[in-house]
Amino acid sequence: MIKKFELPKYYEISINDETGQVNVYSNSKHAKGRELLQHINNNGYLSIKLNNKNYSIHSLVAKFILGERPKDLCVNHIDGNKLNNRPSNLEYVTISENTKHSIREGMHICNRPEQMGRYIDGRCKDQVEYKRNWYLENKQRLLTKAKNRYNDNKKQSANQTQKALL
Repeated sequence: MIKKFELPKYYEISINDETGQVNVYSNSKHAKGRELLQHINNNGYLSIKLNNKNYSIHSLVAKFILGERPKDLCVNHIDGNKLNNRPSNLEYVTISENTKHSIREGMHICNRPEQMGRYIDGRCKDQVEYKRNWYLENKQRLLTKAKNRYNDNKKQSANQTQKALL
């Protein structure tokens, strides 16, 4: 079932319960009926820009389906998939519960590696170890790149010196 809600001034949101598809439409006189573009933000959540302000799609869905967010609670994705914005997949929880859930689901980088283990794809969940392993794997490439950059700068300096002498 598709539910429609009015957003602040000039916008309308359409939420499909079965598929989890969320569409936001403009109702302004210049772009009436136009669907607005959603993008994935730096944290991996779908978001949209309304009136020059970014809103997370999961927050909008939770607001209209679950009601206003109570103070000191945040929206949690039950299955751990940040792109699954079905109303049945969202719930309000405390920040502590949300963090514990993300650790259980393997989405959280913890500074206590004895509790974490490894990601499904083999990456280490300890940030320090992960960065060290990445550096060791890419050390030769990084050194070669730095050496080439140094030699290029040295050649440019020599060329500039020669031009200045002429």
